[in-house]
Amino acid sequence: MSATQLLIKNLTELLSSSSSAHIGGTNITNGDAKASILLYSLILILISILIKGYIVYLLYNFLVPKLIYSLSSSINPRSLEMIENNFKTLTFGECILLVIFFNTLFSF
Repeated sequence: MSATQLLIKNLTELLSSSSSAHIGGTNITNGDAKASILLYSLILILISILIKGYIVYLLYNFLVPKLIYSLSSSINPRSLEMIENNFKTLTFGECILLVIFFNTLFSF
């Protein structure tokens, strides 16, 4: 179990246990508690994918041109400005798809 999955599991148990005791003066049935755990898990997974996608978006678009510049300066010298002008940045949607791909590919 990865750290993200463990965090999501613990947060859903915390949220469901604090809100599942009484709502409106009535007890929640076992089925409703399972549905709320599922809803909390889905929301937390979605938030974690969005945060990971944003991190990939920032790191790729700001770091990769500088890495290309530092690696290519000894082989084929080019200016950083020329590399940044020819560099294709990833959109946020592409970063989300990349995160989903790697989560699926390397899930344990």
